[in-house]
Amino acid sequence: MEYVDIVFTINVHEKLGFLRKQLDNIQKYVFVKYVVILNANDLMYNEILKSDLLESHKNVKLYPKFINKNRCHGSLSKGIFLNMEFALNNYKFEYFVILSSRNLFYNQLNKENYNTLLEIHDKKTFKLINIHEWHWFGFFQTKLAKYLIQNNMFFGSGHHEGLTFDYVVSKQIVDFLNANEIIKDDLFNFNCCVEEFAFQSIALMFKEYYYQIGNWPHESRSDDHRIHELPKDRYVFKSIRK
Repeated sequence: MEYVDIVFTINVHEKLGFLRKQLDNIQKYVFVKYVVILNANDLMYNEILKSDLLESHKNVKLYPKFINKNRCHGSLSKGIFLNMEFALNNYKFEYFVILSSRNLFYNQLNKENYNTLLEIHDKKTFKLINIHEWHWFGFFQTKLAKYLIQNNMFFGSGHHEGLTFDYVVSKQIVDFLNANEIIKDDLFNFNCCVEEFAFQSIALMFKEYYYQIGNWPHESRSDDHRIHELPKDRYVFKSIRK
Protein backbone atom coordinates (compact mmCIF):
# COMPACT_ATOMS: atom_id res chain seq x y z
CA MET A 1 0.00 0.00 0.00
CA GLU A 2 1.43 3.37 -1.03
CA TYR A 3 2.29 5.90 1.70
CA VAL A 4 1.43 9.60 1.38
CA ASP A 5 1.45 12.33 3.99
CA ILE A 6 -1.90 13.80 2.92
CA VAL A 7 -4.93 12.71 0.95
CA PHE A 8 -6.97 15.60 -0.43
CA THR A 9 -10.57 14.96 -1.45
CA ILE A 10 -12.49 17.26 -3.79
CA ASN A 11 -16.09 17.06 -5.00
CA VAL A 12 -16.00 18.54 -8.53
CA HIS A 13 -19.03 19.43 -10.64
CA GLU A 14 -18.02 22.09 -13.18
CA LYS A 15 -15.22 24.05 -14.88
CA LEU A 16 -12.34 21.82 -15.87
CA GLY A 17 -10.18 24.91 -16.28
CA PHE A 18 -10.61 25.93 -12.66
CA LEU A 19 -9.92 22.37 -11.54
CA ARG A 20 -6.57 22.54 -13.36
CA LYS A 21 -5.87 25.85 -11.61
CA GLN A 22 -6.75 24.27 -8.25
CA LEU A 23 -4.47 21.27 -8.82
CA ASP A 24 -1.61 23.52 -9.94
CA ASN A 25 -2.18 25.64 -6.82
CA ILE A 26 -1.91 22.55 -4.58
CA GLN A 27 1.32 21.58 -6.33
CA LYS A 28 2.69 25.09 -5.80
CA TYR A 29 1.95 25.28 -2.07
CA VAL A 30 2.09 21.71 -0.72
CA PHE A 31 5.59 20.33 -0.11
CA VAL A 32 4.75 16.96 1.42
CA LYS A 33 3.83 13.77 -0.40
CA TYR A 34 0.16 13.86 -1.33
CA VAL A 35 -2.55 12.46 -3.55
CA VAL A 36 -5.77 14.17 -4.68
CA ILE A 37 -8.92 12.07 -5.09
CA LEU A 38 -11.62 13.65 -7.25
CA ASN A 39 -15.26 12.70 -6.83
CA ALA A 40 -17.08 13.95 -9.91
CA ASN A 41 -20.62 14.21 -11.21
CA ASP A 42 -21.44 12.70 -14.61
CA LEU A 43 -20.50 15.86 -16.53
CA MET A 44 -17.07 16.33 -14.95
CA TYR A 45 -16.36 12.60 -14.83
CA ASN A 46 -16.60 12.42 -18.62
CA GLU A 47 -14.77 15.75 -19.10
CA ILE A 48 -11.86 14.55 -16.96
CA LEU A 49 -11.62 11.21 -18.75
CA LYS A 50 -11.63 12.93 -22.17
CA SER A 51 -8.89 15.35 -21.07
CA ASP A 52 -5.19 14.85 -20.29
CA LEU A 53 -5.67 15.88 -16.67
CA LEU A 54 -4.95 12.50 -15.09
CA GLU A 55 -1.94 11.92 -17.33
CA SER A 56 -0.49 15.35 -16.56
CA HIS A 57 -1.11 15.07 -12.80
CA LYS A 58 0.13 11.65 -11.76
CA ASN A 59 -0.84 12.09 -8.10
CA VAL A 60 -4.47 12.87 -8.98
CA LYS A 61 -6.97 10.01 -8.95
CA LEU A 62 -10.57 9.92 -10.13
CA TYR A 63 -13.05 7.95 -8.04
CA PRO A 64 -14.05 5.09 -10.37
CA LYS A 65 -17.76 6.01 -10.53
CA PHE A 66 -19.50 9.34 -10.99
CA ILE A 67 -21.72 10.53 -8.13
CA ASN A 68 -24.24 13.29 -8.88
CA LYS A 69 -24.67 15.66 -5.97
CA ASN A 70 -26.87 18.55 -4.92
CA ARG A 71 -26.06 21.63 -2.86
CA CYS A 72 -27.32 21.52 0.74
CA HIS A 73 -27.87 17.77 0.44
CA GLY A 74 -26.31 14.67 1.94
CA SER A 75 -24.98 13.61 -1.46
CA LEU A 76 -22.04 15.98 -0.84
CA SER A 77 -21.17 13.97 2.26
CA LYS A 78 -21.56 10.77 0.26
CA GLY A 79 -18.87 11.96 -2.16
CA ILE A 80 -16.53 12.76 0.72
CA PHE A 81 -17.22 9.42 2.41
CA LEU A 82 -16.60 7.39 -0.74
CA ASN A 83 -13.28 9.16 -1.28
CA MET A 84 -12.34 8.56 2.35
CA GLU A 85 -13.14 4.88 1.98
CA PHE A 86 -11.19 4.75 -1.30
CA ALA A 87 -8.21 6.41 0.40
CA LEU A 88 -8.22 3.91 3.25
CA ASN A 89 -8.33 1.01 0.78
CA ASN A 90 -5.45 2.30 -1.31
CA TYR A 91 -3.14 4.45 0.83
CA LYS A 92 -1.50 4.75 4.21
CA PHE A 93 -1.66 8.43 5.13
CA GLU A 94 -1.30 10.90 7.98
CA TYR A 95 -4.19 13.26 7.19
CA PHE A 96 -7.36 13.26 5.10
CA VAL A 97 -8.19 16.84 4.05
CA ILE A 98 -11.58 17.87 2.64
CA LEU A 99 -11.46 20.65 0.05
CA SER A 100 -14.31 22.15 -1.91
CA SER A 101 -14.02 22.82 -5.61
CA ARG A 102 -13.43 26.50 -4.71
CA ASN A 103 -10.55 26.10 -2.25
CA LEU A 104 -7.10 27.47 -3.05
CA PHE A 105 -3.97 27.52 -0.90
CA TYR A 106 -2.44 30.79 0.25
CA ASN A 107 0.08 29.44 2.81
CA GLN A 108 2.72 26.80 2.20
CA LEU A 109 2.15 23.40 3.79
CA ASN A 110 5.48 21.67 4.32
CA LYS A 111 7.40 19.20 6.49
CA GLU A 112 7.97 21.85 9.15
CA ASN A 113 4.31 22.72 9.73
CA TYR A 114 2.02 19.96 8.47
CA ASN A 115 2.04 18.24 11.86
CA THR A 116 0.97 21.43 13.65
CA LEU A 117 -2.50 21.75 12.12
CA LEU A 118 -5.10 23.77 14.01
CA GLU A 119 -7.04 21.55 16.40
CA ILE A 120 -10.78 22.17 16.83
CA HIS A 121 -12.04 21.32 20.31
CA ASP A 122 -15.55 22.70 19.82
CA LYS A 123 -17.73 20.04 21.47
CA LYS A 124 -21.41 20.89 21.88
CA THR A 125 -24.07 19.16 23.94
CA PHE A 126 -27.67 18.94 22.79
CA LYS A 127 -28.89 21.15 25.65
CA LEU A 128 -26.49 23.99 24.76
CA ILE A 129 -27.41 24.19 21.06
CA ASN A 130 -29.96 26.68 19.76
CA ILE A 131 -32.33 24.31 18.01
CA HIS A 132 -34.07 27.24 16.28
CA GLU A 133 -31.02 28.01 14.15
CA TRP A 134 -32.00 26.74 10.70
CA HIS A 135 -29.06 24.40 10.24
CA TRP A 136 -29.31 22.83 13.70
CA PHE A 137 -33.05 22.38 13.28
CA GLY A 138 -32.26 20.36 10.17
CA PHE A 139 -29.35 18.47 11.70
CA PHE A 140 -31.47 17.31 14.63
CA GLN A 141 -33.84 15.53 12.24
CA THR A 142 -31.10 13.13 11.11
CA LYS A 143 -30.77 9.65 12.52
CA LEU A 144 -27.15 10.46 13.40
CA ALA A 145 -28.22 13.35 15.63
CA LYS A 146 -30.83 11.19 17.32
CA TYR A 147 -28.16 8.54 17.93
CA LEU A 148 -25.85 11.15 19.48
CA ILE A 149 -28.59 12.49 21.74
CA GLN A 150 -29.70 9.02 22.81
CA ASN A 151 -26.13 8.11 23.76
CA ASN A 152 -25.26 11.44 25.43
CA MET A 153 -22.55 12.19 22.89
CA PHE A 154 -21.14 15.49 21.67
CA PHE A 155 -21.93 17.39 18.48
CA GLY A 156 -19.21 18.90 16.34
CA SER A 157 -19.79 21.43 13.61
CA GLY A 158 -18.12 23.89 11.27
CA HIS A 159 -17.47 24.45 7.59
CA HIS A 160 -16.26 21.37 5.78
CA GLU A 161 -13.85 23.28 3.51
CA GLY A 162 -10.47 22.45 5.03
CA LEU A 163 -11.86 19.95 7.53
CA THR A 164 -9.16 17.39 8.34
CA PHE A 165 -8.95 14.02 10.10
CA ASP A 166 -5.99 11.81 10.88
CA TYR A 167 -5.74 8.26 9.53
CA VAL A 168 -7.10 6.53 12.63
CA VAL A 169 -10.16 8.78 12.91
CA SER A 170 -10.80 8.50 9.16
CA LYS A 171 -10.97 4.73 9.56
CA GLN A 172 -13.22 5.06 12.60
CA ILE A 173 -15.61 7.31 10.65
CA VAL A 174 -15.82 4.84 7.76
CA ASP A 175 -16.18 1.85 10.07
CA PHE A 176 -18.91 3.55 12.11
CA LEU A 177 -21.00 4.48 9.08
CA ASN A 178 -20.55 1.09 7.41
CA ALA A 179 -21.63 -0.58 10.66
CA ASN A 180 -24.70 1.68 10.86
CA GLU A 181 -26.21 1.54 7.39
CA ILE A 182 -29.49 3.15 8.43
CA ILE A 183 -27.68 6.21 9.79
CA LYS A 184 -25.43 6.34 6.71
CA ASP A 185 -28.25 6.08 4.17
CA ASP A 186 -30.25 8.70 6.03
CA LEU A 187 -27.30 11.13 6.01
CA PHE A 188 -26.51 10.67 2.34
CA ASN A 189 -30.13 11.27 1.31
CA PHE A 190 -30.90 14.11 3.74
CA ASN A 191 -32.01 17.51 2.43
CA CYS A 192 -29.62 19.56 4.53
CA CYS A 193 -25.92 20.50 4.59
CA VAL A 194 -25.01 17.58 6.87
CA GLU A 195 -21.34 17.89 5.83
CA GLU A 196 -21.18 20.77 8.32
CA PHE A 197 -21.75 18.49 11.33
CA ALA A 198 -21.77 14.75 10.55
CA PHE A 199 -18.10 13.78 10.15
CA GLN A 200 -17.09 16.23 12.88
CA SER A 201 -19.54 14.66 15.34
CA ILE A 202 -18.53 11.09 14.52
CA ALA A 203 -14.86 12.08 14.99
CA LEU A 204 -15.66 13.31 18.50
CA MET A 205 -16.87 9.84 19.42
CA PHE A 206 -13.25 8.69 19.18
CA LYS A 207 -11.06 11.76 19.71
CA GLU A 208 -11.22 15.07 21.58
CA TYR A 209 -10.72 17.14 18.43
CA TYR A 210 -10.42 17.27 14.66
CA TYR A 211 -8.47 19.72 12.48
CA GLN A 212 -9.25 22.69 10.26
CA ILE A 213 -6.92 24.22 7.65
CA GLY A 214 -9.54 26.45 6.01
CA ASN A 215 -11.23 29.81 6.51
CA TRP A 216 -14.92 30.62 6.43
CA PRO A 217 -15.32 33.46 3.90
CA HIS A 218 -16.70 36.90 4.69
CA GLU A 219 -19.92 38.35 3.33
CA SER A 220 -18.73 38.21 -0.28
CA ARG A 221 -18.62 34.39 -0.03
CA SER A 222 -15.01 34.46 -1.17
CA ASP A 223 -11.72 35.73 0.22
CA ASP A 224 -9.87 36.56 -3.00
CA HIS A 225 -9.76 40.26 -2.05
CA ARG A 226 -8.35 39.82 1.45
CA ILE A 227 -5.80 37.00 1.31
CA HIS A 228 -3.23 39.18 3.09
CA GLU A 229 -5.56 39.38 6.12
CA LEU A 230 -6.04 35.63 6.55
CA PRO A 231 -4.43 33.84 9.53
CA LYS A 232 -1.00 32.25 9.24
CA ASP A 233 -2.09 29.03 10.96
CA ARG A 234 -4.56 28.18 8.20
CA TYR A 235 -3.85 27.29 4.62
CA VAL A 236 -6.79 27.49 2.21
CA PHE A 237 -9.39 30.08 1.32
CA LYS A 238 -12.61 30.02 -0.68
CA SER A 239 -12.15 31.55 -4.12
CA ILE A 240 -14.44 32.54 -6.96
CA ARG A 241 -14.55 29.68 -9.45
CA LYS A 242 -13.71 31.30 -12.79
